[in-house]
Amino acid sequence: MSGTDDITWTKLASRVMRGVLARKDRNYSMLASELRKLGAEESARSVEGKIQRGTFKFTFFLQSLSVVGAEYPSQWRVIVEAPGTWEQRATRLLEAEMGMRPGITFIELSRRLCGIGVSIPTHSLSEQVTSGTYPLTLLLQCAAVLWIADVERFIDYADLQAAAVASIPLSLL
Repeated sequence: MSGTDDITWTKLASRVMRGVLARKDRNYSMLASELRKLGAEESARSVEGKIQRGTFKFTFFLQSLSVVGAEYPSQWRVIVEAPGTWEQRATRLLEAEMGMRPGITFIELSRRLCGIGVSIPTHSLSEQVTSGTYPLTLLLQCAAVLWIADVERFIDYADLQAAAVASIPLSLL
């Protein structure tokens, strides 16, 4: 698998987002309307498509959590509520998660991701994170290899681990 586009992970991202909407009793139309108030150009159809495919940026996920009033993991709250663009928040969030773990650099994170079959070159990983343009699938993959606290608000760790195992190429088993 290259990067973050594997179907196992996109299905998981879709399920995570649909779970958030279900818990908050929101539909695609309601979410699109709330996102438009933040300046996002979204229609109910575009929101539904992104969510059903599981192909959306982590910033979309953060914005969605914000507008539906969902709780964040406790260590994310200060970052998400700080001023700045959603991309800056996404960058600070994943960099903070990496910083809480000694020895986790982009090189080490790329190596760990490779261990679960996610082949993303260090420079590409660094670029996506520092620009804040990474997908939710990458955050989920990082959660599988970094053990991000409170991510079980959105997904069971057993499901993350199952996705990680399913992504490992047979040649590595």
